Amino acid sequence: MKKRLIIWLFVAVCLIQVVTPLSMIMKREDVLKNGQQFKFKTAPVDPYDAFRGRYVALRIENDYLPAGKETKYTNGQTVYALISADEQGFAVLVEAATDRPQGKPYMQAKVRYISSDKLYLDLPVDRYYMEEKVAPAAEKVYQQHSRPGKQDTYVTVRIKDGLAVVEGLYIAGQKIEDLVRQDKEK
Repeated sequence: MKKRLIIWLFVAVCLIQVVTPLSMIMKREDVLKNGQQFKFKTAPVDPYDAFRGRYVALRIENDYLPAGKETKYTNGQTVYALISADEQGFAVLVEAATDRPQGKPYMQAKVRYISSDKLYLDLPVDRYYMEEKVAPAAEKVYQQHSRPGKQDTYVTVRIKDGLAVVEGLYIAGQKIEDLVRQDKEK
């Protein structure tokens, strides 16, 4: 009896170890396949941090929205940032909600800090993962194009039910992978 229980517990632990990462992957793939696409302008970011791994560090240009007077927010609080598109097709954060919105596109985020009338957010689109060998060159190209005065970079993000997944990083209208490939061919 005791042996059988140990075997069942072992099988359950093994299943959990397989199912958990698979469900995380499937959820992100579902967002990439079925989520609504938005373009976010990016802004300059601190230099590459070698301790964080192989990705391009991103910062969304307008990562804040008006702090409503009727709701009090706290640092670290989870909010739902409602999203709209401007005339050029870029995403704009328009309003923060404490309850999950229905029927409107939104992204789940955390309050980074509150400054006078603005609510600054930690958005979940701060990294663009790439092939390990290409990421350092991509980071260099991205840094060159996201300096103040020369900001022609944006990311496409798919959003579904508040979950945001970065789909692509573009510089001057071209995918970063293509730019890095062209740069290496020179």
